[in-house]
Amino acid sequence: MGAIRTVADIIRVHGVEKADSAALIAGQRSLTWGDLYGRACRMANLLRSAGVGSQDRVAFLDKNGIEHFEVFYGAALINAVIVDVNWRLAAPEVEFIVNDSQAKVLVVGPDFVPVLEAIRPNLTSVNRVLVIGDDYESELAAHPADDPGVVQAADDVAFQVYSSGTTGRPKGVMLTNSNF
Repeated sequence: MGAIRTVADIIRVHGVEKADSAALIAGQRSLTWGDLYGRACRMANLLRSAGVGSQDRVAFLDKNGIEHFEVFYGAALINAVIVDVNWRLAAPEVEFIVNDSQAKVLVVGPDFVPVLEAIRPNLTSVNRVLVIGDDYESELAAHPADDPGVVQAADDVAFQVYSSGTTGRPKGVMLTNSNF
């Protein structure tokens, strides 16, 4: 079995060695590790086409679902950092986190389009918005399923979450590959 030292290694190793095994099941939808790897590669290439590079942030606002893992692993494959935004937050709080993280891409679930519309004029670093369900599938399909081959280091940030902000504004907590 291949060595897993980073988040990107998880999808790369399982995507090859367990390609036909179930990776995710959500209701009637399921993906094998091979399917998830291919979709994550497409997402990685989509993110690169949107100007996302190593250690850049990609914000994600939705409830748990398969798309989260496509974006999470896609970001990892280009050494970008996923920033999950709590879907329970009010629009000004979402806006703060997306801007504070300096996310270049914002992926939004269909239930949160009203939040997106409320904050869109105030987003300072986002140059691309993807809405799950709208053009999401066609956007993925338009990009190659080739692994971009970017290597992550153990101390590269892989995931950024925000504190509750009990003493002021929320603060970004950065988790490295080693933390995982």
